[in-house]
Amino acid sequence: MKSIRFNTSLKEILLIFIISFVSALFAWYMQRILSGLTTLYFSYDLNIKAILHLDGITFFTPSSSQAWTRDAIVTINLAAPIMNLFLGLIIMAVFIFSRRKSWSMAFFLIWLMIYSFTGIFGSFVENNIARTGLYTVSKLMDIGVVFQIIFVVLALYFLYIMGLTIGKLVMLIIPEKFKQEDKINTTFFLTAFVFPWLLVLAITFKGLSASIVFTYLIGLIVLLPFNWMQAPEKKGLHLKTLPGFLRIDVLSLLVYLFGVLLLHQMLGMGMSL
Repeated sequence: MKSIRFNTSLKEILLIFIISFVSALFAWYMQRILSGLTTLYFSYDLNIKAILHLDGITFFTPSSSQAWTRDAIVTINLAAPIMNLFLGLIIMAVFIFSRRKSWSMAFFLIWLMIYSFTGIFGSFVENNIARTGLYTVSKLMDIGVVFQIIFVVLALYFLYIMGLTIGKLVMLIIPEKFKQEDKINTTFFLTAFVFPWLLVLAITFKGLSASIVFTYLIGLIVLLPFNWMQAPEKKGLHLKTLPGFLRIDVLSLLVYLFGVLLLHQMLGMGMSL
């Protein structure tokens, strides 16, 4: 009897890992291409030629060109972070107001929130350390070193707050068997979030720049609060506990995998407007 329960539990944990990993991989490519296309759109609108690929965006217009005006520098560097902020907030609203969710839908929305908020606050931290991107905007706006340090600390704080917020949403939808003493079970936390997060990084690592890898690693600040987040009261939120695994989950995973292959191919070939 114990052997049957163990096999059932192991099968369930394995399914959760697969669903979370495939959802995380698709969400990663979705967030990358949406932020990249946003930057690409504004760069071409400002007559600055560029191409989007797996490693990010390469600008063909030299920095000495007159096209790189103050407004162009600010707009292009702020385009992706602002898009990520709106994307994260929109996905959070969708998550909250969609009462019925399958496992595949829930994990996809959760990972998209994680990557979106990492994309804005994490990139702000990385840019200030590497003195690129948003750091350049700060210099153009004559923001002093002290304020830049304060902004970096605030960015890390907001990453943590987003982790607490998403963690509360996770606690509202997962079944009781994945909770332990009113907290997320450690095995579930590792299987559903940490291991998929690490595997996505391992798979995409080869095509990433050092700055993107560093920004991705900063996203761990979003994940960690999940581990000690207590279940909140359901006042004002009518989120239903996730059902068992459905056929729609299988179909969703197939769609996600197709999306990953398609987006990877598109980025591998390079995209321009």
